[in-house]
Amino acid sequence: MFEFKKLCNTLEELNPIERGVILAEKSVSVIKGLSGLNIPLDPVKTLVTFIIGSVVSDNSINEKDYLYIYPSLVKAFGNDFDFISAKQAIGLAKDIKKEITKYTKEMISIINVCDEELATDIISLCLLITSVDGKISLKEKRYIRQLCKA
Repeated sequence: MFEFKKLCNTLEELNPIERGVILAEKSVSVIKGLSGLNIPLDPVKTLVTFIIGSVVSDNSINEKDYLYIYPSLVKAFGNDFDFISAKQAIGLAKDIKKEITKYTKEMISIINVCDEELATDIISLCLLITSVDGKISLKEKRYIRQLCKA
């Protein structure tokens, strides 16, 4: 596929303007690509939930962490993803980790039916959103790297 570590380093080095331009481009190509898939899942909701899962820590979604990625989510997916919607997407279940695992498996199944270009764009979009602070944590890298193994 591609060099994951190299991509992470490249995205971390982007300035906010560059990140915004690439985020807009990747968002359009990913939404278009996902919309064209003939699968029984909602691929956009699955992707958003997967991305939110990358910032979930200690089995809870922290509103501060969510607010940090919110502008990127809006830029990528539109205005429909407020904090309450995000919590509902993940599930108000007591075991958020279980919900995240479910959406991760669904995202992997989506990646498996995508062509390589769309898969690379999806992974890039996930990394762009999580690198909004200029850094992709080791936890975020490990989480998103699961898609490379699909």
